[in-house]
Amino acid sequence: MELKFRDYLLKNNLVDFTINSKEFTGITGNSTDKLLEILFLKNTYQGTILIDNEPLSKEEINIYKKKISIINQVLQVPFYQKTILEIMYDEIRRKDLVIKDPKKKIYDALKIVGLDTNILERYIRDISSSERYLLFLSIGLLSNPNIIILEEPFKQLDKKQEKELWMLLQKLKEQYQKTIILISNDSNILYKYTKHIIITKNNKILTEGNTEEIYQNVTLLKKNEINIPEIVFFTYLARKKKKAKIDFHKDIRDIIKDIYKHV
Repeated sequence: MELKFRDYLLKNNLVDFTINSKEFTGITGNSTDKLLEILFLKNTYQGTILIDNEPLSKEEINIYKKKISIINQVLQVPFYQKTILEIMYDEIRRKDLVIKDPKKKIYDALKIVGLDTNILERYIRDISSSERYLLFLSIGLLSNPNIIILEEPFKQLDKKQEKELWMLLQKLKEQYQKTIILISNDSNILYKYTKHIIITKNNKILTEGNTEEIYQNVTLLKKNEINIPEIVFFTYLARKKKKAKIDFHKDIRDIIKDIYKHV
C-alpha cells in the first residue's frame, strides 16, 4: 500500500510525498513539524490523499485520522501525578476509543511492547527512559493505529536497548502490519534503519526516495547542509582523498572487508 499526499494546485510545497507500508520511512530536515501537520491533516489542508493512487473519500479520511498515532517522549505534567494504569484509561477516554474490554486491551498493548503488567501501578517518574518509551508506544497502540510515527525513538537508549526497540518495530511492521515512520535529526539512525527517506528544507520537500541512494549523494547533502551519516562520510573521504576502492555500506564490518580485499 502506498499512501500519497498530493497538492494538484501546488499551493503547498510540502504536499508531494509518499509513505509506503512495506518500508520504514524516515523524515528529517527543518520542516518536519509542518510535515506532521499534513500527516495528521491539521489546519486547512487542501491537498488530496491517495491510497494506491485512489483518492480517499471524506468518510475514508475520517477513518484515516483515527488510525494514525504519534509516539514521543513528552507527557503533560498532570500525568506525572497519576499511575500508569490511570494514564492509559485517560488516553482511552481522551481519544473516545470504543473498546469492549479496556483492561484486556491495556494488557495486550503492554504485552506487545514487552512490558510486564506490574508497571501499571507505578508512576512515570519511577521508570527508566527505555521503559518510558515502550510505555508511550503501548499507549499509542491502544487505538490500533495503521500508521505509527515515532519521534527520535533511539535518542536516549544504549546499544542494547536500541537493538531491542528495533526488533520490536520490525515485529510491529511485519506481524501487526503497521506502517512505521521515524522522525529524527540523526542521519546515522535514519541511514541504518529506513528504506525510504523524506528530507525537508524551508517548508519544501528537498528530496525523497531510497535512503541509501539519497544519503550516498554527499554532494547534494553538503550543498544543502544536511547531516551526512558518519559511515557514508568516512567512505566518501576514503574514496576521494585516499582513492580507496571501497563501496558504500551500512555496516562498518563490510567496509573493513572491502579494505582488506583491496589492500
